[in-house]
Amino acid sequence: MICPKCGRKYEDDMPKCLWCDAPNPKRNKETEEVYESSEFSETAESEDEGKPRKGTLIFWMSIILGEAGVHCFMSGRTLRGWLYLIFGGVAFGFWVGFLSPLEIYFPVAVHFIMYFTSIAVTVLTCIDAWKIAHGKYTNTKKGFNYTGATWMTVITILSIVFSAAYTSISFVGHAKSGFLNIESYNKDLREKSIKKTSKGDSESIAAVIETYILKQEQFFKSENKLGRFKEIGFADTTVSMYFQIQDLGAGIGVTYKSMFGCSTNSTWLYTTSIQDGKLTWYTSAPQDENCKEAFPKLYILTPNSECVNQE
Repeated sequence: MICPKCGRKYEDDMPKCLWCDAPNPKRNKETEEVYESSEFSETAESEDEGKPRKGTLIFWMSIILGEAGVHCFMSGRTLRGWLYLIFGGVAFGFWVGFLSPLEIYFPVAVHFIMYFTSIAVTVLTCIDAWKIAHGKYTNTKKGFNYTGATWMTVITILSIVFSAAYTSISFVGHAKSGFLNIESYNKDLREKSIKKTSKGDSESIAAVIETYILKQEQFFKSENKLGRFKEIGFADTTVSMYFQIQDLGAGIGVTYKSMFGCSTNSTWLYTTSIQDGKLTWYTSAPQDENCKEAFPKLYILTPNSECVNQE
């Protein structure tokens, strides 16, 4: 670079002349061009920020994953997205499907509320899809609308018809099965639990009690006294998530630990005592009709009312 003021030469990238401090006109011109270019790009970007964007992707998200709130998260509506996810049909179906195999059921009031909130989310999702199809759905974070199309309107209408038909059929089915009747609903849950537990655990527990009674009687005949589990050689090897076995010393206790089919902590006692050299058995059982229906085998155990020592 040759200085236009003093005529001496210096490097092109230097901001000014080394000899006379005159500014480098070439360097200043490049700086101005870079500044003007960046200023233009920022202005163009800010102007482009509010322009409508193609709504194809977010539309399909509202149709396919709308009840999970995906399209809400995409458009900056985070709170609304979480509400859709928590109260929509996706969460309702997941919890019902996940907990039912574990014999855990929602109370009827909670089930009732969740069912209707899922319907409300379905309706709101259809409204969102309709807005996207007509270019009236806004990205609240970036401030632009999504552009719609005629085919989106057609698919939205089909989706609304399908959702309405499915909801109506589902509602009628729930109503017929007693969904709107608390007593019928609770009875249905109880029967489901009874069906599983009474055929498995209750029969195993009944066999355990019969084994205990036999062991205690054999011990009495030989020792003329009562013994605890370890003394009489009784070992409970049954693993049950519904019942708990207790060593009463002069008997055995069985406590129901679940919550369906029978009252929690309902207890059956099979006790014995020695009277006039004889072993006499006593049975104490819950009078709850639900317990009798759920675990009939625990009510028909009939140990010998008297067992005589043979010495």
